[in-house]
Amino acid sequence: MRHNLLLGALVTMAGGCSCGRVSLDQPGVFVLGVDGMDPVILRRLIDEGKAPNLAALAQAGSFEELGTSNPPQSPVAWSNFVTGMDPGGHGVYDFLHRDPETYLPISSATAEVNDPGTFVKVGGYYLPVIAGDDILNNRSGTPWWDVLYSAGVDVEVYRIPGNYPVPSSDAKTLAGMGTVDMRGGYGVYTWYTDKVPVATPGHDLKGDVQLVTVEDFDLDGIGDTVKGTLKGPPDLFHLAPGALPGESDYLTASVTVSIDAAAPVAIIKVGDAQAVVAQGEWTAWMPVTFDALPAGAMALAGTVRFYAKELRPGFKLYASPVNFAADAPPQAISTPDDFATELADALEGPYYTQGMPEETNALKDGTFNDDDYLSQVGLVQNDASAMLDVSLARFSRGDATFFYLSDIDLQCHMLWRHGDPKHPAEAPHPAFEADSASKHALDIERFYRHVDGLVGRVRARLPPDTLLVVMSDHGFQPYTRQVHLNTWLRNHGWLTMNAGKSAGMLALGDVDWSKTRAYALGFNAVYFNVIGREGQGIVATEALAGLRTQLAAELLAFTDPKSGRKPILRVDSGLDIYHGNRLTEAPDLVVGYDRDYGHSDESTLGEITELELEDNTSRWSGNHLMAPEVVPGVLLTSRPLRTSGNDLTDVTATLYAWYGQTLPPELRGQPFLTP
Repeated sequence: MRHNLLLGALVTMAGGCSCGRVSLDQPGVFVLGVDGMDPVILRRLIDEGKAPNLAALAQAGSFEELGTSNPPQSPVAWSNFVTGMDPGGHGVYDFLHRDPETYLPISSATAEVNDPGTFVKVGGYYLPVIAGDDILNNRSGTPWWDVLYSAGVDVEVYRIPGNYPVPSSDAKTLAGMGTVDMRGGYGVYTWYTDKVPVATPGHDLKGDVQLVTVEDFDLDGIGDTVKGTLKGPPDLFHLAPGALPGESDYLTASVTVSIDAAAPVAIIKVGDAQAVVAQGEWTAWMPVTFDALPAGAMALAGTVRFYAKELRPGFKLYASPVNFAADAPPQAISTPDDFATELADALEGPYYTQGMPEETNALKDGTFNDDDYLSQVGLVQNDASAMLDVSLARFSRGDATFFYLSDIDLQCHMLWRHGDPKHPAEAPHPAFEADSASKHALDIERFYRHVDGLVGRVRARLPPDTLLVVMSDHGFQPYTRQVHLNTWLRNHGWLTMNAGKSAGMLALGDVDWSKTRAYALGFNAVYFNVIGREGQGIVATEALAGLRTQLAAELLAFTDPKSGRKPILRVDSGLDIYHGNRLTEAPDLVVGYDRDYGHSDESTLGEITELELEDNTSRWSGNHLMAPEVVPGVLLTSRPLRTSGNDLTDVTATLYAWYGQTLPPELRGQPFLTP
């Protein structure tokens, strides 16, 4: 039993008020969060008999569209669900926000650090003598699991997006999307090769490419040994406080590959670990330690796995981003700290701790083909499947569990180019690859069917009266045309370049801020260059209302000359659609694209390019960063709903109501079920 019996007993013995306490004799709730599951695709598969377990769940209870967040970005949507508030309350408006002083993009995951602490330099090391501010999660609000835990519910939350850095909690939670690798980023792989890969036009390689030579160290005339390095965490004790790490400012471990002379088989050694691998195979997880201080005074534990794409005649070896060692993570990735280790023990080994473990970067870079990518996705699926079994084994009547699955979201992003599962009659995607499509055209459907099998497993193992909720944060659409919004702003007189510049970056001195009224940063956000708010603002606060109306109208009139369609379906004022204590941080305008269209990566990071619009030829070919009505999610429940037209915050409200908790005034949703 997972129930927090001791807490309930202590409250009773102390004679304290038990108002809001949960009866231990009531049905529990199991929520399966399937990122990116689309209602149109799911309905088709149910109608075709290809999703029997989800069909049975819908038959027993309900199946409807679930309203997503505005904008429908995963960190925004899941924060709506976690807190029951919209971004005006929880403060997560986009994957990125901006530093208004410098116009630089900043991750929305972490709050600003004001005091880095005090350091002293001793023997070449910068050692802290006075602690600075902790790096905290940027999300505000109380997660629903803290409310339920305080009421006596035994709660477990697996791989919830947006929960890194991990906020303090007494409930058991494991961070998911947003959790960094040991370099401190969102996943940098290493590619050891005897031939440097060529990046596609307009695409910078995301991996760490190491050009290596197959050496003949035993002088038998056959090259058999490759040596390289593996980057771990930044070497912070050698970095001046506040300095960003350069290419050589990381702790490293040595990598040696010894290739058999007669067969494409090798021994890979990294640090003190070694593994045998054949060409085309993956190693198991291999431990690797990075010494931040001498003599093992601070040893940081990570884990890595390798993929031997080619050992002979050429050499191509992939190393995953170095993940935190789940059995001894060097920083908190769970609450309590030892929950991650507890799961490693239950799984009898390591698991992916990186927040987005699917290797999309290698596929975008072209170092992976679809077969390579899907073999790695299979490893992620194995992790998730095993962890799901652990969560089910730990679930008892009355408990509340959330379990996250990434199966569908990233595969729709990467594989939509092979065939549109939502609009089968559509013309081929600009990134269509005929040879690969003949093999992988039905892969997205296969991932839906995989999730259906997991739902069947969950239904079979839960106590029969448990409320089962299957939900997604958003749906999906094709992404065939990319909009360079900063370029549009330049071309329409809202953004002015410095003399002699037609392209450049917002934060690199290329923009004439004395003549610029608006700029875009993030995937859906537009900001005005406001006096007293932006570093070089020129727009008076009293002019904002009129400018919002004017710019929104011009954006809605924007027409794609290739198709005659309007790329932008809606433009909302942040002040009109958000509510809460962090409303002052909202974008001035939120741009909602129609299907097929999306913000370009370049404009998202503050780049001004030559073209306003161009075909999306990237393998990142499906998307959801559009108008919310274009990409609703799904909601399936094991009991019939009392209401319709629900959104993510209504799921939160239902969790409150199911366990008899009063809805706080800041909660936006209403319950659609009670026990």
